[in-house]
Amino acid sequence: MRRNGLERLGGAFAAVWVGWAGSAWTAPEASLQARIHSHPAPAVSIPWDWVYGLRDQARQRQCTVVGLLRSEPLPSPDPQWQVYTRLDLVATPQGGRLTSVLFAENTRTRVLQVIYQASTSVLAPREPLDFAMILPLGWQDHTLLAREYEGWFQTDLSWDRAVIWPLPDSSVRIPPVQIWDPPPVLGYAELLGWDPQAQERVLFAVADSLGELPRLVSVGADRKVLLRETAVVLAPAPPTSLEGWVSATPTGEAAICHSSSFGLDN
Repeated sequence: MRRNGLERLGGAFAAVWVGWAGSAWTAPEASLQARIHSHPAPAVSIPWDWVYGLRDQARQRQCTVVGLLRSEPLPSPDPQWQVYTRLDLVATPQGGRLTSVLFAENTRTRVLQVIYQASTSVLAPREPLDFAMILPLGWQDHTLLAREYEGWFQTDLSWDRAVIWPLPDSSVRIPPVQIWDPPPVLGYAELLGWDPQAQERVLFAVADSLGELPRLVSVGADRKVLLRETAVVLAPAPPTSLEGWVSATPTGEAAICHSSSFGLDN
């Protein structure tokens, strides 16, 4: 759960959007007391100050500004590969849209491959989302876990999915990603990271309402939902920061002012 107003406290669409019919809940052997669950240190934090700053520029200057951020490469256990993500923000005086692409780079050939693109129109083509990010969280052996985080700015309507990508077994074929959805809940579902109790499973914090403590569940490719803890208190998310990001605009320079909205409705 994030508490900066943009990060997820919601996810009301999850029950409709995620088709988890037949998922099995498995209770732990003994009930666990509520405790603090720390967020794993992600490869990069979400740079909300950068997002808000560009949106403020667009409103103040009454034009469209474009921002590009690239994360620093995250090396894989195989030194031949590293991954990074790019954030593309188009901000207008009336709003903005943030999309993201996850890349893999072959360090020997220097060839870039697109692993996954987070699209703002995948859920509601007639009413596109405001932001869709793909953020690498970390490796488990030779498998990457990335967080797909999507929603609308300044609302509680957002949700997470787990994006799983195995390293290529050759330099030619790039394997497709797998998408692991959280169980359907009415409140929110947030991806926390790999499940330390089981290989090839991830942890979500989920709740049926915003006023209750979330429970900790484990999800894998088998689509079974394993209950890890009945109630957890999530530690506050780390502060927003540009650490780990590289901007296309030199430090101290203002973004270029454009008259075009680049396809965004005014």
